[in-house]
Amino acid sequence: MGTSTSAPRAQRDRSMTADGAVIGIDIGGTSISTDLVDLSGSSLFVASCPTGQGPRALEAVLSQVTAAQHAAQTLGVELLGIAILSPGHLDEDHGVVRFASNLGWHDMDLRAHITTAIEAAGTGGAVRVALGHDVRWAGIAEGALGAARGMDDYALVSIGTGIAACLVSGGRVLSGVAGSAGEFGHATVVPGGDLCACGRTGCVDTYASGAALLRRYRELGGERAAADVATLVGSLPEDAVAARVWEEGLEALARGLCTLTLTVDPGTIVFAGGLSRAGEALIGPLRPCWRPSCCGSRRLSWRSPRSGTGQAVRERCCWRSPPPDSGITRRRGTRRP
Repeated sequence: MGTSTSAPRAQRDRSMTADGAVIGIDIGGTSISTDLVDLSGSSLFVASCPTGQGPRALEAVLSQVTAAQHAAQTLGVELLGIAILSPGHLDEDHGVVRFASNLGWHDMDLRAHITTAIEAAGTGGAVRVALGHDVRWAGIAEGALGAARGMDDYALVSIGTGIAACLVSGGRVLSGVAGSAGEFGHATVVPGGDLCACGRTGCVDTYASGAALLRRYRELGGERAAADVATLVGSLPEDAVAARVWEEGLEALARGLCTLTLTVDPGTIVFAGGLSRAGEALIGPLRPCWRPSCCGSRRLSWRSPRSGTGQAVRERCCWRSPPPDSGITRRRGTRRP
C-alpha cells in the first residue's frame, strides 16, 4: 500500500493522555491520512497511504486502523474510539457510505468492517466507531475554532480530488434527509458536458476539482508534465492550455457557488482542500463572476481555513460531538457578538 508512518511518539506527561486516545482516519480521493490523537488534541502517531478504489480502498483503511491500533498498544494508551472521515453520501447513524464516486463505494458498511477488524485484533473491550462526512466536519471545526468562528451562516467549500460543501444556516449544519446536503460538486453547470464519475454530465466536479483540472489539461493537449494543480497554476502565464482549463474550471465553480449562495445565502464562504492553497489565483478570477444582483448576498466574503483546524480537530469533533444536525451554535444571525 506504500504506507508512510511515523514511529509512536514518546509518552508525554501522563496527565495529557490519562483519558486515552482516538484514532482518526481521513479518507481522501488520493490518500488516506491517519492520526492517533489524545484528548488534549496532541498527535501521538501519524501515517498515510494511497487510497485506491473499491476493495483496495477498504483494505487501505483497515491497514491504517491496524497501524494506529498497534501504536496505541505500544504507547500503553487506552483506545477510546475511532473517527472516520469519508467523502460521499453517508448514513452517519448507521456507519454506511451509501455512495462515494471517487472511492468506487456503494453501500459500504464501513463501521461494520472496522468493528470486525478491531474485534479480531483483541483490544480487550468495545471501541466506538463514528463515521462522519469529511467536509461537513471540516466545516464544523472551522465554525468552532477557525475561520468561521462565531458565525451562524456560512459555507465551507472543499476543493480537492472532489468538491463538496458544509452548509451552516441559522447556526445549524444542514445534513439533509439522506445525509447528502452539500454535495454541490455534482450539480450540473455545463449541460451536456463531460461525464462525471457519478454518472451525470457537466458536474462542477468534472471541471473544477483537482483531478478534473489535470485530466482536462491532458485531454486538451497540455504538454507539461503537470503532476499536481500547483504546477498547473504556476504555468498559467505561459501555457495557453493550462490557462483555458483553469478559466473553464473557475467558470464552472462560479456557477455552482452562485447556485449555492442563492439557495442558503451564506455570509462567508471558507475555502478548504488542495485548491484553496492557490490563494488569489483562485479567488481573484471568481470575484468578477460574483455579481450581487445574481448571487444575492452583499455580505459575502472569502476566507481560508485557519491553522489549527486540521484533521486532528475534525476527528476529535466527530468522535465526541452529537450529530451535526443538532446545531453548533445558539444565536441566530451572521456573526454572534
